[in-house]
Amino acid sequence: MQRRRPVVGRRAELDALSTAGRDTTAAGRFALLRGVAGSGRTALLRAAADAWRDEGVVVLSLPPADPEETPEGGFEALLHTVRRHYELLGEPTLAAPVAALGALCASPTDHSPGRTAALAREAATLFHQIGRHGRAVLIADDAGGTPGRVLALDAATRPGVLVVAVTEPDAPAAARLDAVAEVVVELPPLPAPAVRELLDRRHGTPVDDALVTALGEALGPLAGHPATVVATVEALRQDDRLTVAGGHLCLRDPHESIPLPPGHPLTARLHGYGADAVRLATMASVARFGLADLPLFASATLGDPDGYGAILDELVCAGVLVADRLGGIGPQSPALAARLVRDAGPQAVARLHRACAAALLRRTGAGEAGDRLRLADHVTSAGAAVPPDRRTAVTLLSTAVRAAEREPDRATDWLSAALRHSGGGDAAGDIQARLLRLLVRTGQFARLAAEVDRIAVRGVTVADHADLAAAALLAALHSGDRMSRRVHTVLGGPDAMVAFGDAWPARAPAPSAEVNTSLLAAHEVATIRRALTGGPVADPLLRAGGLGDVVEVLRLVLGDARYGTPVDGAAAAYHRLHQHRCRGDLAGVLSAAREANLTGAPDHVVPRLARLWAAEALALRGQTEAATEWVRSVPDEPPYAALLWSVTNGPGDAPRDAADAAGRIAAGWSAYEAQRASGSPIGVEQLLVRIADLGARFGVSAAGDRLRALRRTGSPPLTTEATCLLQALTDGDPAAAAQSVGLVRVRGHRLDLWHATLALGRDVDDTGTWLLEAYALARSIGAPAARSAAAVALRRRGMAPPQARGARPAFSAVELQIIELLRGGGTNRQIAARLRLSEKTIENHLTRLFARTGLRSRVELAAATVGTDVLGAAS
Repeated sequence: MQRRRPVVGRRAELDALSTAGRDTTAAGRFALLRGVAGSGRTALLRAAADAWRDEGVVVLSLPPADPEETPEGGFEALLHTVRRHYELLGEPTLAAPVAALGALCASPTDHSPGRTAALAREAATLFHQIGRHGRAVLIADDAGGTPGRVLALDAATRPGVLVVAVTEPDAPAAARLDAVAEVVVELPPLPAPAVRELLDRRHGTPVDDALVTALGEALGPLAGHPATVVATVEALRQDDRLTVAGGHLCLRDPHESIPLPPGHPLTARLHGYGADAVRLATMASVARFGLADLPLFASATLGDPDGYGAILDELVCAGVLVADRLGGIGPQSPALAARLVRDAGPQAVARLHRACAAALLRRTGAGEAGDRLRLADHVTSAGAAVPPDRRTAVTLLSTAVRAAEREPDRATDWLSAALRHSGGGDAAGDIQARLLRLLVRTGQFARLAAEVDRIAVRGVTVADHADLAAAALLAALHSGDRMSRRVHTVLGGPDAMVAFGDAWPARAPAPSAEVNTSLLAAHEVATIRRALTGGPVADPLLRAGGLGDVVEVLRLVLGDARYGTPVDGAAAAYHRLHQHRCRGDLAGVLSAAREANLTGAPDHVVPRLARLWAAEALALRGQTEAATEWVRSVPDEPPYAALLWSVTNGPGDAPRDAADAAGRIAAGWSAYEAQRASGSPIGVEQLLVRIADLGARFGVSAAGDRLRALRRTGSPPLTTEATCLLQALTDGDPAAAAQSVGLVRVRGHRLDLWHATLALGRDVDDTGTWLLEAYALARSIGAPAARSAAAVALRRRGMAPPQARGARPAFSAVELQIIELLRGGGTNRQIAARLRLSEKTIENHLTRLFARTGLRSRVELAAATVGTDVLGAAS
């Protein structure tokens, strides 16, 4: 028996083909497999062929069709196929019909209708004979490209024979194949979990969430096409853009554009329309483009507007370009745009922009109304292809100032270009100041860091000093890198903000009252410093500083109007880590931790803190060895000491006895003293709450005494939530317990709520209510070790954990679509039309769903909801 090829995410489609193959005894069957190139048609056919051969079925494959094939060419292909598999068929009685069909095919000049009918008759006789002596399957790949094959395939559909024709939806003969097919199997895009499984199997390493997300965003409608996904990831591997981090396959930079692989069918289709079509699609990839821009594009490229209009229509009909609701036209997916830009090369793209800019200027010179924004885009994107000109700088600056509120991202590009055209001097200083502020407002801190270095190279005036100091501080905090020596030299000494940026997260000197800039005022610097070094600030800032979340601290201090949350870099990844942690998304926590470690300096604070939170997530999932691996590379010193102790003494890691608990608590106090001496608040609240929990559970009274003393002195500053939680755990105060849990609920932080309900349920609440909530939370976030800790606590109270519901059946993508359409009230006919399947296929799916779920009717199946019945997630 042959080894079966796994087909990821196509179980329902494979079952449909297999069922059709078993139903050929009484009458022949004609099955149509329909899907676009790259949707996994070939892989599915190979798997189906393996299954049929395992059942003793003879599988015949037609040779590829020639686009110029004559109408009788399909019968010649049938003859060739039978002759090639003659020994496999092993039936001497086939000699006569093979000879008869061969004689007819030997007259290539006769194209009369009578000859075609005779060919169909002899082909039917041949395959009737084949079907009499055992089941057979005839596979015709790419059958929709040659209309002449439909008649031959229909003639071969005899009792005992299954004909499987494969076509793209828009192929020339697709409609004719659909008309004769008895079974139609569609290949919808694979859902994201199936794409993940496909890549896991192919690479032998689990893929990171960020990689799957980035592929989905880049490929767009092609994201569910297996062949495209596999080829794209292989191209990324060849470009050295993939690496293994934390045991997962990751993108080195998930925010860099992902192009389609070279030679993808979509780009091949585009090139088939000629060089003008490629140039037009490239323009639509690098600039805002619409129908109104065709005359300008034609003028820039010395082409014909009508000719370009016809090309544009063809590209839209072919699905290469798509129109949006606002009238814009662009590539089908960002990956196609990236491929076109890469193939063209930066110089060709710059020349294209320069030509468009020149065409716009010619219009203006001729007295026509000009589009200042579009002109600014083209001049900016042309870069060095447009020679420096102070008048251009003035135009770009005025355009950026007018549009900065509405389109700040474009305005930053225009200001950068204006700076290059300005030629230096006071005008450059004004542009520079505006650019720095706008980069902070739009969250472009990698560009901010590069701009700071460029300023340092060019030199600055005294008036620039304060803005540059603030920009250098913000760039260093976000990038995870120390400020360069060059920046220190230009700034002329230990400016308060520079010193603070270099010292964070350790104690830093107080900022000078003389520092006051348009980027950061002195009081804002002081507030940021207090938040990140454990000073008295409001609860949200205290919490963000205690996590080391620089992005959240700056967002709270500066506000959304002045500060843009970054999307790339170590600090941005770390901020997302805590957003995932808030939602209880442990997989997201791990993915963000990997990104932080790939984009930040390995020995910087942010990647190391990310490793600790990743270890917590892994421990909650019961992956203790992996958690230990993440922790191993983090030094046991401030600013990691407190959080490191908390993670390695988590709620799921219970001490053996009171002596063990006392030893752990003593180590915790040592970590606390080291952390407070360093001036870093990171992990301090988590450490104190964990000490209080251990002390209450194991009767270590000294822990409670010391915690009460800390509360009386108010040092270190703690959030109201943590203060109430400590009071509840040390004094058994139910009112404080209820207040602390209420504050966590208001924040909506699911992991913190689990920690609080578990600790209070074990140490304060006698009813078991909070333990039941902790158990339910652990189940909902998919944390087996967390669920086990709550279950142990419940059993010690004499309470049984809630019974787990049955595991969710493994539904295919088609089945999930059917269930969703049922919930919308769809009939079988409506569902069949929506999914482009036959009603009989829908009925077969429903029969299998009823059998697997135990439900008895469409109403019950439609009423089933996630988490409450047989369709719910596994506990």
